[in-house]
Amino acid sequence: MGKLIKIDSSLVVKNANNMNEYLKPMSRDILLFTTKIANTYKLKDKMPLLKLTIGDHLFFSLGDSKYEDNQIVIKNKNDEIVGYVPEADSTIFARLMDAGKMLFAIVKSVSHTSSVPLIEIDIYLQDF
Repeated sequence: MGKLIKIDSSLVVKNANNMNEYLKPMSRDILLFTTKIANTYKLKDKMPLLKLTIGDHLFFSLGDSKYEDNQIVIKNKNDEIVGYVPEADSTIFARLMDAGKMLFAIVKSVSHTSSVPLIEIDIYLQDF
């Protein structure tokens, strides 16, 4: 069990299992959007993509593409790239990330085709 401590004028619970992790009371994850992982055909190594299952947590980072202004890279828990947020959907999410908001995804469905699997994800905002 954690104990209440004061950080920057707000109360948080310090997790006894991981001293670097702070959990605020009333924090929650907010579902923002459902989409599919894009540009999977560009992946050099498709094995991390093929291993995804329903319920897997995925993490976002801002990409650096000369072809796309707001590229968001999607990675698995092992920090391996599994695809990208579709360009048409990425502008608002990139702005949230630029503002310091934490976004992540959870695999909603996996459909296998002859070339690459179609992975549907739910995008969440982690609200503290």
